[in-house]
Amino acid sequence: MVIYREVEPPSPLAPFVRCIWRLRGVSDGSAEPIIPDGCAEIVVNVGDPFVRHTSPSKSHQQAQRLLAGQLTRAITLEPTGRIDIWGIRLHPWCASTFTNVPASELRDSDVSLGDIDRSLDDALARVGDAASEDDAERRLVDALLHRAARTVPPAASVPRLVSFAARGSETANVRQISREAGVSTRQLQSVFRDHVGLTPKQLLRVTRFQRALRIARGEPRLSWGRVAHLAGFYDHAHLIHDSNDIAGCTPSELVARDANLTEAFLAD
Repeated sequence: MVIYREVEPPSPLAPFVRCIWRLRGVSDGSAEPIIPDGCAEIVVNVGDPFVRHTSPSKSHQQAQRLLAGQLTRAITLEPTGRIDIWGIRLHPWCASTFTNVPASELRDSDVSLGDIDRSLDDALARVGDAASEDDAERRLVDALLHRAARTVPPAASVPRLVSFAARGSETANVRQISREAGVSTRQLQSVFRDHVGLTPKQLLRVTRFQRALRIARGEPRLSWGRVAHLAGFYDHAHLIHDSNDIAGCTPSELVARDANLTEAFLAD
């Protein structure tokens, strides 16, 4: 059995961290898809390693402490034993600010935290030495607070623009989004390149798909056609197309899975 829970970050972390999550237990060893959620993640694994499969022929063992960049399509993670993970889900616009790595370089990849930020890696390594669950959470939060105290959040216009673009319509292009947001096309593209690592259309696609999954989980009696309409898709066929492209399966197959790792990356 694997248990997932979330921890609300203290207020000094709120400009950077969407949530802190915890996953621990015993897995049956099955590989599970990780669905793009529009956020980069710092992962602290104090259990056994995970193997990341990015294609049928390409995989690698993940570092125990890593920074996972924005995803455009699902990847598959395979546990090799005991699951004992802390995760820090950053706001879509905060990965580069909080870690000093250009967001565009993180897309669809993960990197060892020690290779990019030795100080933060050393601080988070101490989570594995904790004497209790409460002590581990304290060490994790203290390391993040120390980093946040030395980090300037993005200008207020950045989260505003990113949130605005994520709520856009399927037919909107960058020029239309820029005009409606009251900024130039170059400004909008620069914000997404430097802070998000996805294009506005890529983020819109990910957030719309997550919205459909959230609606389907909350209202299981709704037809998929109705779910597609409420989430902002043209129709059911459009939702199925995006689901197959992003998740590698239909939305009904994805929602029906009993998969703890997958569930952890489905937005609430």
